Amino acid sequence: MILWSTLASPEPFIKRHEGKIILLVLVYIDDMAMASPDTFYIMFFKSFLNKDFEITDLGSLSHMLGVLVTRD
Repeated sequence: MILWSTLASPEPFIKRHEGKIILLVLVYIDDMAMASPDTFYIMFFKSFLNKDFEITDLGSLSHMLGVLVTRD
């Protein structure tokens, strides 16, 4: 899976398919948040990461860096 960004970029990593964003990954030090219109892409990416890293899923995001996260 290829995600586009620069090595030291504060921007999110974005995976697109047919011009649409299918996965958005935000990384801050050792924390990561993922968003997608389809949970399949989140599950796929988590299993991809879990092959090489020990990861912990903390469930639905409610706060990140002091910012309250809401969904519509």
